[in-house]
Amino acid sequence: MSFFAIFKKNFIGKGGPKDASIPKGLEGEIGYKFKNKALLREALTHPSMDHRISNERHNQRLEFLGDSVLGCIIAKWLFIKYPDVTEGDLSRKKSLLAHGKHLAELGKHISLHQYLMVGKSEEMSSGNFRPSVLEDAFEALIGAIYLDSDYQSAERIVLQWEETFCKTIENQSMGFNPKGQLQEFLQSLPDNPPISYRMIKQHGPDHRKKFEVEVLVASKKISTGKGNSKKKAEEVAAQSALLLLQQTKK
Repeated sequence: MSFFAIFKKNFIGKGGPKDASIPKGLEGEIGYKFKNKALLREALTHPSMDHRISNERHNQRLEFLGDSVLGCIIAKWLFIKYPDVTEGDLSRKKSLLAHGKHLAELGKHISLHQYLMVGKSEEMSSGNFRPSVLEDAFEALIGAIYLDSDYQSAERIVLQWEETFCKTIENQSMGFNPKGQLQEFLQSLPDNPPISYRMIKQHGPDHRKKFEVEVLVASKKISTGKGNSKKKAEEVAAQSALLLLQQTKK
């Protein structure tokens, strides 16, 4: 038996909970079923949980591991995806994708906040919605998948969000990102309301189409935007919504 196999058998998840206490929904969200359910529970346990009361291991060690695993996966993906860019540009792109804000977005995408176990103080302040908490938990989750399986499995899970990686890089290169600014503003609110965009209409000939989109926050229409592409219409709608919401907050 290899050293890694002995390590997993003897030291990972000792004293973990029964399978019945594991949130099954998250495994469906990420497309991975844990063999060692204690690893999943550890990844979802925030340090604010009182170990003396809950007897739970928190996720900081898994966060440390997951950070390195993610960094390797992202670096390899960038190296293959952008064969002609310089080392400096690859480093900037890697920094963007491994940034807390981006990882928190991925955590929110899989509804990680619904499964986190936090202490009473964090629960009262909606700490499970905080970007830093989501970032740490996402890294811990990847670390847990790596320990529960292997690098290839962790890579497969991470790269299912490849489209998100590409959009993040594209938005950053554009410089102006009103949709990102709106998202960041909403994340700063205590209830972190969900946001969505809906096409209202499109008209005109194919070579000169016009699009109209509305932006909804917590399923409530906030503003609309028009443009010669769906993306541009969404950006205009997001900018209008951001201005309205900022004025309302004052």
